[in-house]
Amino acid sequence: MGQDYSYSQPSSSSNSVDITSLIEAEAQLYADEAESSHFNAEPLQYQPQPECDDGIPRSCYCGAEPVVGYSTTRKDPYRRYFTCNNAEDGDCHVWKWWDVAVIEEMRDIQRELRELKGALNESEQKVVVLEKTVTEFSKKKPGVKLMVSTLVLTGLVLLILVGILLKASKDSGGPRLFLK
Repeated sequence: MGQDYSYSQPSSSSNSVDITSLIEAEAQLYADEAESSHFNAEPLQYQPQPECDDGIPRSCYCGAEPVVGYSTTRKDPYRRYFTCNNAEDGDCHVWKWWDVAVIEEMRDIQRELRELKGALNESEQKVVVLEKTVTEFSKKKPGVKLMVSTLVLTGLVLLILVGILLKASKDSGGPRLFLK
């Protein structure tokens, strides 16, 4: 940019045209245009919307709900596709072959199913390890099970007794000597 694109006109006395200087000037002009951001405007970019780009589209870029249409071309007669009712307004709208969308959706479901099976397998392995640990612990300390059961039973009995005493003192309206 900022180049001098002028060239001298051939004089009327000379019948020959300096074609080389014309070609060089034109080449320099095209090179400067290629560098200029004025001529290389960025195309309009829409925000990526995974719900519309992968699998069955759930909504259009405009926010409308996609509808199913069918092709009337010779190449793809009666082939179904997803589109938008607002597609004629000239904006960007969802358009996708129905069979491609279903295949992508099934691929996503299979991936999620594999992940769930993996998580289930990990959980089952953890349960097996915990069961082994509890079994080993109870074998090493057979009295521990009895002791824990006794403590739980004692705690329950105490809670029941406190509840009965509180209810009795509340009903009688008498002093609560056991709380002092």
